[in-house]
Amino acid sequence: FDALVKGPMFGPQHRYRVLSFGHSKALTCVRPRELDTAMGTEFRSYNLGLPGEVHFLPILEAALEAGNVPTHVLLTLPWDGKLDKPGLTAALRDDPKTLLPFRTFPRDATLFLFENRNRLAEAVHDVALQRNSMLEERGWYFIKSQSHYKDDRLPDDYALPSDRPNRIEERKIPEKSFARSRLEQLATKYGFEILFIPVPYRIGEFKPAPVADHVRVATISDHPRIRVLGPDYFNYPPAYFADPHHMNLLGALAYTADLGRLLKSSGAFD
Repeated sequence: FDALVKGPMFGPQHRYRVLSFGHSKALTCVRPRELDTAMGTEFRSYNLGLPGEVHFLPILEAALEAGNVPTHVLLTLPWDGKLDKPGLTAALRDDPKTLLPFRTFPRDATLFLFENRNRLAEAVHDVALQRNSMLEERGWYFIKSQSHYKDDRLPDDYALPSDRPNRIEERKIPEKSFARSRLEQLATKYGFEILFIPVPYRIGEFKPAPVADHVRVATISDHPRIRVLGPDYFNYPPAYFADPHHMNLLGALAYTADLGRLLKSSGAFD
């Protein structure tokens, strides 16, 4: 992602410049190329979902510092509720421009070498291909390593004991936090809007979101640059997922199509 956001991301022909953030669910569900096609030639987007991570400000700030200024920032996850600025340890841990993200390198390197001890050269080549593919796809990534079913599709009757099919999963957005304040500062300084978009869940994982929410366009505490579009989540059949949480290509295409329709109907890109 550091390589992605420091290169030229947008051109003068792109009236709408969009960066989407979230954790690994977002990483696997937003297809920038198809979203651009759905939205029109003046629209260009990137998927900057971070696997196993919810801190998106460092990546956003790196893009801004490189001159890649979006018109819209899409969020699937809310900011955290911490009121204080991160301390030095947290800042080093969360900032991709420092060395501490390599804190897991010894563990990861050992695991990588062990799992690929008989095919190291091939594995290194595979990693390079995956990295290049992510750059070409502008951040979208299919998590193949967690897919264990035929054709990367969960069975139609797939369910987990932890599923709550009778509960609506409401997205809690903290009213106050340091991350929110910083995001608002950046939005005001650079002139971009912040839009909350739905998260994808399996059918049966949670109760479908209220029908009225599907046409929702709401502001957050009357802040003009922060809006919630549509429901907190979309539901999709298990066959659209490669594992309990992450979408396969079929699911990503379906979600991206739904997202495109939502963005068009919201009026945010008129």
